[in-house]
Amino acid sequence: MDTSSPTIPADTTRHHRALVDPVAADVAQQDGMDQATQGTDPAWAAQCQQAIRLAASLQLPFQAADLVAAGLVREPRHPNHWGPQFAAAHRDGVIDVHGTARSKRATVRNSLCREWIGTIPDGSHR
Repeated sequence: MDTSSPTIPADTTRHHRALVDPVAADVAQQDGMDQATQGTDPAWAAQCQQAIRLAASLQLPFQAADLVAAGLVREPRHPNHWGPQFAAAHRDGVIDVHGTARSKRATVRNSLCREWIGTIPDGSHR
């Protein structure tokens, strides 16, 4: 019995990327966002938007956990409810992607998440 590790061809990543239909991926992502939005408590969503705007005004990188830690908003009923809120604030020009960082949320075990930063009137960052 061979217990050695399998050899993975060098071009595997490129091959798998070619198998993903970007249009289908965008449609699936939007469907997921729509489902999450439909299940979101409107009062929580409004409070979340206020929290995002306040955090954005500080012009410092932030993530969802920072909003909760600051007492600006509570955790949603489901973690998927965050995505549509950040997406809406991004579409509205309130925030922009700053990068990725380890999540500060204990429930996700330090997985990577987006960090956001507030935009200033000309659309740039500090």
